[in-house]
Amino acid sequence: MARTFAPTLRPRPGKARGRRPRTLPPAQPMPAGIDPMLAVLSASLPPDAKNWGYEFKWDGIRALCYWDGRRLRLESRNRLEMTHRYPELHVLADALGSRSAILDGEIVALDENDRPSFPLLQQRMHLGDARDIERARRDVPIRYLVFDLLYLDGQSVTDRTYVHRRDLLEQLTLVGPTWHVPPALFGEGEGEAMLAAAREQNLEGIVAKRLDSVYEVGRRSPNWLKVKVIARQEFVIGGWVPQGGTDLNHVGSLLMGYYEPAGGAKKVLRFAGGVGTGYDARWHRALTTMLKPLTRATSPFVDPVPKAAALFVEPLVVAEVEYRRWPVGGMLHQAAFKGIRTDKKPRQVVREDRMCVPTVPAVPPVPPAEREA
Repeated sequence: MARTFAPTLRPRPGKARGRRPRTLPPAQPMPAGIDPMLAVLSASLPPDAKNWGYEFKWDGIRALCYWDGRRLRLESRNRLEMTHRYPELHVLADALGSRSAILDGEIVALDENDRPSFPLLQQRMHLGDARDIERARRDVPIRYLVFDLLYLDGQSVTDRTYVHRRDLLEQLTLVGPTWHVPPALFGEGEGEAMLAAAREQNLEGIVAKRLDSVYEVGRRSPNWLKVKVIARQEFVIGGWVPQGGTDLNHVGSLLMGYYEPAGGAKKVLRFAGGVGTGYDARWHRALTTMLKPLTRATSPFVDPVPKAAALFVEPLVVAEVEYRRWPVGGMLHQAAFKGIRTDKKPRQVVREDRMCVPTVPAVPPVPPAEREA
């Protein structure tokens, strides 16, 4: 029997939904590619709760699915095609049938408790050989969690409201062996309920979406707010320290940074600290193989790096990092490496909490020791 993942929450009956237009304009060609809308980090839930919908934040990679009636195509957030990497999603074309559509969602890998795991997804997202993919497919099941609809039956729907797009998406009844539409809740009290469920189920957090907002292509918008239970974000690797200062086959610490505007179109790479945990033997081999060819003589950071044995590299690799604290003007505390992000461009990596939308007092993150208990 196929594995399923579905948190216990379900939408309550009687919530408002958008209506289909009575007449349709002339058919529009399907876009060749779309840059997805992105969320802004928020310190807490929005105070005007009745105007928002709430979804879980998934620990995977963003994926847009294009189906024109003839060919199904999967693209990452930065327009990299990854259709071949996830053959179990190809039959989604049969579910859509004669309906052309562009879906927005997240590909996740499931652990033994059917919960999304980004470290586990690493075993799938970097494979290219068909035989390796087939072997990994048996050991690491994935699921496509569809949360938005951008194009349907010859019409772009990005100019429709979130609640209207959600209505159209649910009418497609996308429930399959490796895909489904996860739950969304609407209105007063639902954000708190979903955030509590995310904490209980050890999920990354939730995303609040304004009900009357349109889909803002390629924009990080305050109409989508991500509220995190677990503090984590992407960083650019600007160097590394060999284990013991001399072992060039083992990573002692990765030197992480993020980009910050420096006037006009110029950006500088700021140093955020070192990350010295989260590597197993496989990652020691993969990271040293990846970083050695990128070696450079000087530091790519504008800040001093207090690491005597540091080896600097061209800032071309993006990593996912979980951390306990990151004080303003200070370095990352208790940071752990979670994996490599080939789906994100280095120069798009910024310090997310600098863009944080302040609302009401933030819900404190659960310390790692409590999450593991």
